[in-house]
Amino acid sequence: MKKFLFSIAAVCALLLSLQASAQTPYYKQIHPNEISVSYGFSVLNSGIGMVINKANDLNEWLGIEDEIQVRSGGTYGVINLGYNYQLSKVISVGGAVGLNSLSVNLKDNTGTLKAASANVWMLMGTCKIDWFRTRSDIFGMYSKVGLGVMAIGGSLMEEFHKTLWLPTGHLSLVGLEVGRGFSGFMELGIGMQGIVQAGVRARF
Repeated sequence: MKKFLFSIAAVCALLLSLQASAQTPYYKQIHPNEISVSYGFSVLNSGIGMVINKANDLNEWLGIEDEIQVRSGGTYGVINLGYNYQLSKVISVGGAVGLNSLSVNLKDNTGTLKAASANVWMLMGTCKIDWFRTRSDIFGMYSKVGLGVMAIGGSLMEEFHKTLWLPTGHLSLVGLEVGRGFSGFMELGIGMQGIVQAGVRARF
């Protein structure tokens, strides 16, 4: 009889604890605002080379003799600032701005090689999907997508006498986040924010 009563008491205690846990507000719902800063490792210089080569193809088709080739170069990485608002346990929406600087060596149709630099600014709307969270909300996994525009300026674009505006985007396939009010994160993806991105977030 004692064992039976003890079992009943244990089951009641478990049910009460589960009910209390269910009534506990989800952390992100009571702190829906999120700001983040991160650094991404970029391969933008290869993308710039692709854009310039497409411009050369267009010039050739139009009968314009000027031609610029990106011979070599490197990027300094991407600095990203972001804001998200938590709509539900799964979805948050917001935006991100970023800056990527790079230097390249250009070769024109006369064979002259010279150095040039570019600053690439981007502005994107973002959507983040939290597809795994622990009950304590200490650890989570997510994916993120962003779409927007970028502006390429600097001495590189002086060759074209204007700032180049292009559509842009980013897809983070897998993101890992550790922490609640203040957290660290890392993302693996493709696009303008970097193939590997790491940073910190704060909620309020």
